[in-house]
Amino acid sequence: MAGRTHTYCRICEAACGLQAKRDEHGALVGLRPDRSHPNSRGFACAKGTRFLEVAQHPDRLLAPLVDGAPAPWDVALDLVGDGLRRVIDAHGPHAVGIYFGNPMAFNALGVASIIRFVEQLGTRNVFFSGSQDCNNKFAAGRIVHGSPFVHPVPDYEHTDFALVFGSNPYVSQSSFVHLQGGSVGAFDGIKKRGGQVVFVDPRRTESAKRWGRHVPIRPGADAWLLLGLLGRLDPPSERRDRVEGFDALHRSAKSIDLQTCSDHTGIPRADIEALADELSAARSAALHMSVGVNMGGFGTLAYVLMQAIAYATGNLDARGGSLFVAGTDPISWIARRVGLTAEAHSRVGGFRSTVRSLPAGIMADEILTDGPERVRALLVLAGDPVRSIPGGTRIEQALKSLDLLACVDMFESRTAKHADVLMPGSSWLERWDVALPSVPFQTGSLTQLTGPMMPLPGDARHEANILAGLAKRLGLGGSFWSVMRRDPGRWLPAPTYGIRGLPPRPGRYLRRNRVRMWSIEIAAELDRLAQCPVPSNEGLRLLSRRRRLGHNSWLHGGRRDGRAEAAAWMHPDDLRARDLADGDTIEVRTEVGALAIPVAAHDDVMPGTVVVPHGLHGLSLNDILPSGPQHIERISGQHVMTGVRVDVRAVG
Repeated sequence: MAGRTHTYCRICEAACGLQAKRDEHGALVGLRPDRSHPNSRGFACAKGTRFLEVAQHPDRLLAPLVDGAPAPWDVALDLVGDGLRRVIDAHGPHAVGIYFGNPMAFNALGVASIIRFVEQLGTRNVFFSGSQDCNNKFAAGRIVHGSPFVHPVPDYEHTDFALVFGSNPYVSQSSFVHLQGGSVGAFDGIKKRGGQVVFVDPRRTESAKRWGRHVPIRPGADAWLLLGLLGRLDPPSERRDRVEGFDALHRSAKSIDLQTCSDHTGIPRADIEALADELSAARSAALHMSVGVNMGGFGTLAYVLMQAIAYATGNLDARGGSLFVAGTDPISWIARRVGLTAEAHSRVGGFRSTVRSLPAGIMADEILTDGPERVRALLVLAGDPVRSIPGGTRIEQALKSLDLLACVDMFESRTAKHADVLMPGSSWLERWDVALPSVPFQTGSLTQLTGPMMPLPGDARHEANILAGLAKRLGLGGSFWSVMRRDPGRWLPAPTYGIRGLPPRPGRYLRRNRVRMWSIEIAAELDRLAQCPVPSNEGLRLLSRRRRLGHNSWLHGGRRDGRAEAAAWMHPDDLRARDLADGDTIEVRTEVGALAIPVAAHDDVMPGTVVVPHGLHGLSLNDILPSGPQHIERISGQHVMTGVRVDVRAVG
């Protein structure tokens, strides 16, 4: 029967509302923004509206593969279960590693199954794509709020001044925020009210062109700018009993000469002073930072400094500033109950776990470094670590040394090509879901629910069902697995949009909670920052960019973008200095490798930077990024992936 059904996108925290269009037979034929949706109000990006192309892609995996040949599910699950059991019996549970990618974070029953599976298996070697994306924010949440799941949400709907770091919401909606009306509605609203929007970024992005002023900054230098801003602000007189450690952080910021901040960021001293004055004078100011800052090497410190600035300007837990969702206490309680805050330390490097996971940047070392509890079997769910973790070539070497590699994916990814067993998983169009990952990041009050929009194709299975099958073979008991084996999600209700809760209330969070802005870890990060030499004007710094239709490595197997986006961007002055011209093919080289790519001249790119698109088919930027423990932010496990020194020369 022809018609439309409400659902929502599960690519990121934005969870934009969609209408699923059906033909006369009831088959799903298209997705479009849902104008009646109470949250996104008709906004959705092309990554979501065109996802049906991915779900129905002819290359999609439709049956289990054992050593590359089709096999029945029982054979595939038996082989994986037996292989895991042999490794555990011989070497202990820590010899089993689990890696899961971004899609699992938005798979409610899938992530619940991973948590249960890991808890019963008893391994500490859990790796998550968050260490390439957002672990610094979880680490900062633990320091400032005592929970990795408590975060400030910018109140763009009421602010007069928005300061945005390392984010291009016009293209990718931003991260750790659920925007009412989408990015277009949020930022158009600020402009219509006469407010200001400032984007701090190494390039003048599409967002800056549409909505505001651009402040160019050297890649990875955001912490220096934030220190400079905080040092120019006066300490607040209110709520001092609710905020611990601000004075120590403020003194550290004031002790740094503003010219030093200017030298590191490339931003004139006068511009830093003017920006601090604007923040002080604004009736309300909403600050937010995204992946561009997270990957810069000091993301945790930057996130703490951002919240200190919000507090100094009277905008922490305030209307038009930074809000906190009403459910922070229950969210933190649930996280503790299910073990998401349990701590472990890695065998290699002694890294502390963040949200129950270790840095994915040491996964290859945990496999290749001999000794007790070396990882010998790896289960990969909805991820492609070869393409999404720096040092892809070494990761491939590590995968080949495993006793067992089992993957669950929609496509035969670069990682899955090495799998002993490859099992077909689900897309978000084929399962029931609840938008729990959006709850901590929204100024609205709706927790979205949806049913499946289409049946699973071929012999594909839900990830929770696959894990339940492995749990049975490993002798992991409990009623949870009995439920997950019964086609999970199809028996759960899915109201039209979801369940209403309480919206954030300004002032409520600080009345009920205390925050901490100083710790031994923050002091150590400030010392580490102070040891960084001032960048020279020679050489270039690497920056990646997301594309309109690209997202993360899990999607690249199912979408082939055109050539228009397959080019590095450089400032015309940098091209002339190297006798290069627009359209030339260049070699971008780091200390560990090189890649060849066409180059395009862009005035919007800050001089001294090379901007390479992330996730091009057949080309992985991560292959040339330095990897290993020395390239990981110790406080969070976040991999340094931006601001890397590169050389560029012509090819041929």
